[in-house]
Amino acid sequence: MPEPQLYCEVRTEGGVFRDWLQVTIAQSFDEAWQRNFSMICAEPNQGLNQRLVPGARVDIALAGELVIKEGYIVNRQASYDPNRHAVKVDGYSKAGLATEGSVSSGTGQYRGYTVEAIANDVLKTHGIKFRIEGNPDGAKLPFPNVMVRMGETPFAMIARLCNQRGLRIWADVDGTIVAGVKEAKGNATLVEGQNIIAASCAISMPAVSETIYNSQQPGSDSLFGKKAAEIQAKSKLTAGVPGIVRKGLAEMPLDQQGAVARTNMDAQQIEASRLRVNVTYQGWEAPGLNRLWSLQDSVTVKSPMLFPTESGSMDLKLWGYIYTQDTNGGTTTQIECVNRNAFAVRSPDGNVDDGWYRPGATPAVPEAAT
Repeated sequence: MPEPQLYCEVRTEGGVFRDWLQVTIAQSFDEAWQRNFSMICAEPNQGLNQRLVPGARVDIALAGELVIKEGYIVNRQASYDPNRHAVKVDGYSKAGLATEGSVSSGTGQYRGYTVEAIANDVLKTHGIKFRIEGNPDGAKLPFPNVMVRMGETPFAMIARLCNQRGLRIWADVDGTIVAGVKEAKGNATLVEGQNIIAASCAISMPAVSETIYNSQQPGSDSLFGKKAAEIQAKSKLTAGVPGIVRKGLAEMPLDQQGAVARTNMDAQQIEASRLRVNVTYQGWEAPGLNRLWSLQDSVTVKSPMLFPTESGSMDLKLWGYIYTQDTNGGTTTQIECVNRNAFAVRSPDGNVDDGWYRPGATPAVPEAAT
């Protein structure tokens, strides 16, 4: 019998299923923000065939800890040949519903509302909630005027608004959509030669040395001229090629504070892409934390083989994870990490010298449009 910390349990109204040939559960800021799962069962019994079907609600726990509560099975595939019989099911957490269908609740137009208020309004018919975590800059800044676009899904609309406020989006265990900056609770450590099975590190030159975003606002008796038509903010990036600038136009009208937040978000995107560290280790729990992973967890990776730094170590943030279990590799986790500036833009610390690699970007500042 497997040890309890190796169990993947799928809990339904009809019982608990543990006999899986293959398990994959993933979440990341790139694609699987809503928490996705995929499982294969060999020689399924009648109970499994009847209960694990598209539309079925499931709770999924790894090592006794819930990772998905009241999720949905979306697809089911059954196959057999003279030697094998198998059923595969996959799906997502309750938050995945926000990507289905168009916005049908709410007023259609919002004047002077925050992203949190708008998001909770458009999610009503989907039975999903939204919250801001931490106290990120710009999160409570109201939008002067927001229109629902034709055919826009709740997630697409919320993502559009969060981009203007520098907020990243992920889903909680119960399907609540969350945005903001999560407070770090502990620090996981992975060490070359100790608990790392495989690892890779990709470092990219950001190329641009500055990112600039422009916006405009509708004119009025109190807002006119350059104050309405020439709104701009700029962030400077380290290690970029001097003189090469990236310019963008905000996806919707923004005031000066909004332009600063949108520029910071673009700087964070660049920071997230310039360093990616992938590490695979045995088990599911985060080393040193005695629990499963949570996006934005603090991670220290010590691996002189990976990093072009004097210490051979980097303090990173968790960008995504994939929990797996199969008959070949056993129970493993692959995590992807990025530098901390992917979540909050900070200038590099001039007092810290760990070789040439010091990523960073200055917080965006308002400036006159050119």
